[in-house]
Amino acid sequence: MSGTETQAESTPRVEYTRRHAARQETLRGLERWESLGGGLRVVTFLSIPAAFYAAFTGGCSFLWGLAAVAGFLAAVVWHRRIVASLERARRAIDYYAKALARLDDRWVDMAPRGERHRRPEHPYAMDLDLFGRASLFQLVCAARTRMGEDSLAAWLLSPAEPEVIRSRHAAIDELRSQLDLREEIAVLDVSIHRELHPKKLLAWAIGPATLVDRLRPALAVVLAVASVAALVGWIGFGTGFGPVLAVAAVQGLLLLGMRRPIRELAEHIDSALGELNLLLQMLRIMERQRFASPRLQEIIARLQASGRLPSQRIARLARLVGHWETIWHNQFVLPIAFVLMLFVHVAYAIERWRVRYGRLVGEWLDAVGEFEALCSFSVYAYEHPEQPFPEIEEQDRCFEAEELGHPLIPAGRRVANDVALGHQRQLLLVSGSNMSGKSTLLRSVGINAVLALAGAPVCAKRLRISPQTVASVMRTTDSLEEGVSAFYAELKRLRAVFDLTGGRLPVLFLFDEILHGTNSQDRRAGAEAVIEGLLERGATGMATTHDLALAEIADKLKPRAANVHFEDQMTDGQMHFDYRLRPGVVPKGNGLVLMRLLGFDV
Repeated sequence: MSGTETQAESTPRVEYTRRHAARQETLRGLERWESLGGGLRVVTFLSIPAAFYAAFTGGCSFLWGLAAVAGFLAAVVWHRRIVASLERARRAIDYYAKALARLDDRWVDMAPRGERHRRPEHPYAMDLDLFGRASLFQLVCAARTRMGEDSLAAWLLSPAEPEVIRSRHAAIDELRSQLDLREEIAVLDVSIHRELHPKKLLAWAIGPATLVDRLRPALAVVLAVASVAALVGWIGFGTGFGPVLAVAAVQGLLLLGMRRPIRELAEHIDSALGELNLLLQMLRIMERQRFASPRLQEIIARLQASGRLPSQRIARLARLVGHWETIWHNQFVLPIAFVLMLFVHVAYAIERWRVRYGRLVGEWLDAVGEFEALCSFSVYAYEHPEQPFPEIEEQDRCFEAEELGHPLIPAGRRVANDVALGHQRQLLLVSGSNMSGKSTLLRSVGINAVLALAGAPVCAKRLRISPQTVASVMRTTDSLEEGVSAFYAELKRLRAVFDLTGGRLPVLFLFDEILHGTNSQDRRAGAEAVIEGLLERGATGMATTHDLALAEIADKLKPRAANVHFEDQMTDGQMHFDYRLRPGVVPKGNGLVLMRLLGFDV
């Protein structure tokens, strides 16, 4: 049953459970075959000395000995294939176990977390929990390569153009039913000892060529022939060891003259070329695909634009790198490599590869990264069929959401609200007591805007959104190292939001407890100046407060602004919240009530 067929017939949970059980059954069968294959290896190995002993004693022909060797080699190959299938089955079981865990909201300890993409200076990444433990990146990322992770992170950190967003919608919609394809990627046979760093690989690929002369390769061939001849003369004809030493000295001088490019190549292999297997397998999978959506067709066309398939060229580079590592790290090969001058030949072969194909490497890496980012969003779309793609509005500035929720909150605990912002209502001032849901609402708006403008489905019944730049001021702290107070840090963040209003896109601002680090009078005047200034610059957004004096700002700015609030209820000595957004100003706070519940005499 194909992935396309099953998506229409069952829910994600049913299909994941079926596939998980099927892979477990496959594993049990392979384990039985593996046990048989291991026994067969032992039997065929023991048959080799027995067959040759019988041949020496005249009991049978030597052909039986050769047959025993052939049988052992065949058993080894067969057993290795079974072991490889076993590993794929185990990876498939793990893949579907993790998929079921995501459906059960048990994904916060999975990898990757994308922590290397954290940017404290970014307008919203830290406030909206894009990276790190229990982050959006951790929830949606299904990439196997660093390129895929980088592409996905870039999409979350910057809004795409409307036509790009729509093309991603079509691609994700086509990929969401491709369970077999995603499983094939997830179970790739990769033993990663050193991670492939695409930036280092690209820097090496497009860097200046260093081994371009033809003299040293030709000289290496002459010296290799001379060295072999000297060795044959010494061993077979008694010509003495002098010619061997003389040729070896010249070979050593040639290698000494190449010590710098050889050292640089060794460094590149360690840092950029050490693990090409995963990239090679990803390219082979992509090259086999045939898609209907224009975005996916364009990605595959990029791989096929230059004649031979990229996987064939990467395979050639991987073989050369493998030869290089064998020469350097195998003590039995090293003397032979010296005599035949293999250092020179392999180094020049790798350099010729770079000169011919290096300019194409960036295109290949980008194609793999974009494909994996689309696959990541397709997994999220498949596992959340109730979440739609947003409507991208180009003519009207807006953020209009029905039943908007936070995607990182489990569905059983998530409370959805309607939010509407646009050119007529530019500001929602959210008041409410502590823990009532104000900050979560801001993060729900921000994180769904990020998903929408990256091309992903959104956690809402419906979302209509125009291209805009998200900017938040929510988590600001002081810095002893820089001598910056929390209030001054907030002012710097607010200034940065102001600066963004001069950009190409309008700003969607999200302020949590704006200017809470100063006195009430300054806070009232400062907040009004900041918000009114942003509205005049065409920004829309939301600001939360538990200072009811700030609610007058929305009244003053009507109809461009409105007050909304969250409430709480005290029942049997317990504080209860329904997290429902209501119009108007919150009628009361709960600060003193919370203090009394904790035993303070107030």
